Amino acid sequence: MPFKNKEDQKTWRKKWWASLTPERKREKQDKANERARAVKLFLANYKLGKGCADCGYNSHHSALEFDHIEGEKDFNVCFAKSVAQAKKEIEKCEVVCSNCHRVRTYNRIYPCKPDIFEQTYEPVL
Repeated sequence: MPFKNKEDQKTWRKKWWASLTPERKREKQDKANERARAVKLFLANYKLGKGCADCGYNSHHSALEFDHIEGEKDFNVCFAKSVAQAKKEIEKCEVVCSNCHRVRTYNRIYPCKPDIFEQTYEPVL
């Protein structure tokens, strides 16, 4: 149910959740947990299958990350609520290991940082 006002949406959702029976709440939570497990498993297998685009590392999925390189980043891939939503966001990404991701990000932020040491000190002879 779309709401223009976020507060109205929160109020409606709270009222709806309170109206559910404990069994129905448990059922909803179990389904949400099942979806979350499916997304996590998909992401882990996807990352291991691709490996790092820079160095080729593919030993453990937790050391691999999604680097957004194209388009507008809508959210972090790990926060996807479904596999379809994750796939849509992954289209904008490359899989890289955490070390290569840090280097890429640094190079994006500081593309041609001058060497301050060379500019301020004369070499000792």
